[in-house]
Amino acid sequence: MISKLMIALAITFVLTPQVWSQDQEDYQEDMLHVSLITPISTSGFDSWKTINHVSLNLLAGFSGGLEGIELSGFSNVLRWDMHGIQLAGFCNNTFGHAKGIEAAGFYNYNHKDMMGAQISGFTNLCMGQVKGIQASGFSNHSWGTTFAQLSGFANTSMGPVTGLQATGFVNFARGESRGGQVAGFANVCLGTVKASGFINYAKKVHGLQLGFINVADSIDRGIAIGFLSFVKDGYKVLQLGGNETLFGEVSFKTGVPRFYNIISLGGTLRNNTLKYGWGYGVGTTVPVFNRLTINVELMSYHLNEDWWWSNHLNLLNRANLTADFRLTRKFSVYAGPAWNVWVTDTRGDNGMDPSFVDWAVYDRTDRRTRVMMYPGLQAGVRVAID
Repeated sequence: MISKLMIALAITFVLTPQVWSQDQEDYQEDMLHVSLITPISTSGFDSWKTINHVSLNLLAGFSGGLEGIELSGFSNVLRWDMHGIQLAGFCNNTFGHAKGIEAAGFYNYNHKDMMGAQISGFTNLCMGQVKGIQASGFSNHSWGTTFAQLSGFANTSMGPVTGLQATGFVNFARGESRGGQVAGFANVCLGTVKASGFINYAKKVHGLQLGFINVADSIDRGIAIGFLSFVKDGYKVLQLGGNETLFGEVSFKTGVPRFYNIISLGGTLRNNTLKYGWGYGVGTTVPVFNRLTINVELMSYHLNEDWWWSNHLNLLNRANLTADFRLTRKFSVYAGPAWNVWVTDTRGDNGMDPSFVDWAVYDRTDRRTRVMMYPGLQAGVRVAID
């Protein structure tokens, strides 16, 4: 594959000797161009200044421009603009503007702006703006994209993106992105991003960040949804409190008020046995008036009983509803009801200690799983973190 790429690049630059500085007005048109490899063609050594309407290249062709369709078994090279359709077994190279469709087995290259579609098996490169679609098996690169970049591994835009970047691994946008970034691993935007995938970074978000980990300086009229979201100017709260099951609890909440993530550690001491749980959850805030907000949260704790980690099913799931009253800019108190659903494995000695729950409105054992439901209360303090 590397050797083929080197051959293509050699054809691209060897066949383009110092003609780039000449005026495009010195050209001729040809309705039908047929070649084996330039200059073995119907245009001969005049190929470099010929604009073709139909061009058929058995191996590789180098022409002035295209106003129609060009087919090549290996490579197409255009000195000026492409208006139409270019199809090549390995690569297309256009050193002017392009309007239409470029499709190649390995790569497409545009030296100036592209309007239409670049489709390749490996990579697309546009040194100007792309107004349309770049779709490749591996990567896409542009200096600005309007509509979509779709690839199997990476998309990069050194300018603004208006539309969608979707890839299996990483998206990068240096300018403002208004549309979407969806990736299997990472999205990076050094301007403004509207939507993103696994690890997302943006200076400013307008709309949605969607991924496993989201990082942004600020989110304006938007939301970050993921396993963890860190927003510099967002919602960052340290919570100290307790509830009817875990008497002591410390939680960290991060994201934006509309949707935030919660990491929590709670514990209690019953019958001289330490019982504690690692918890994760999500929540949202509902403003009521200036100092009062309502927090709605869903939490799940893996409970451990006198062990660092209990290797069996032992989950405490909670739905929390709290009223938060802000006393100062950073300090608030909260309290409210909760609903608990405890799910535990009953095999052998794995079952939970009944003393953990004083009473339940629902208690049922089905085969090897015990489910208990009961109401609860919680209260504590919250400290906002700059």
